[in-house]
Amino acid sequence: MEEHKPKRPIFTPVVLILLTFSLIGNVFLYSRTIQHEKDVRVSRGTSILQSGNDAKLYFDQVTAGLEDLLKHQDIPTRLAAKSLLIAAYNKSSAVTTFIKEAETSSGTPFPVTKRNAATFLEQAEKSLQTLGNHTGPLTDEERIYLKSLLAVNQACAAEMATFKHDTISETTSLTILVDEAWVNSGKQLVEFMNKPANVMFGK
Repeated sequence: MEEHKPKRPIFTPVVLILLTFSLIGNVFLYSRTIQHEKDVRVSRGTSILQSGNDAKLYFDQVTAGLEDLLKHQDIPTRLAAKSLLIAAYNKSSAVTTFIKEAETSSGTPFPVTKRNAATFLEQAEKSLQTLGNHTGPLTDEERIYLKSLLAVNQACAAEMATFKHDTISETTSLTILVDEAWVNSGKQLVEFMNKPANVMFGK
């Protein structure tokens, strides 16, 4: 008489298969989460590097433009200098982006006594649009204003000269996030912009 062998329960293999798939799924999701977090950090680091380099270029251009404007006495060349200077101001958003990123890394907004960076940039640009639109040399009042604005931009340009991050890569984008020097530079920019008693020309 043939002996009946007891059937092996299928419960244990099924559980092992389910556990294996569950483990694979968890590892996949964890890897995706880690990659997403890394991508976010790289994206932010890239934003810091780009805005920092653009802000650096901006202050260099504005400083050169103000120096050039102070040299011109006749209205045709003065208007040409003003045109290039105002074109540089169209890139001023990089400055506010850089400062906002620095404030984020600092964990708190930088203190302001008179105006924030956006207000400083807006008032300076508006003043330059109206200043010097007349025949003859710049007035003493105009020259005093331009020299005051130049001093602020020279200080900002000197501060941003320390931002030496020409190469943008995944590595540099991650490294900038742990660098404190650029955060201090952002704070310094705000301090320089708060030094003038008034930024609007004629007020």
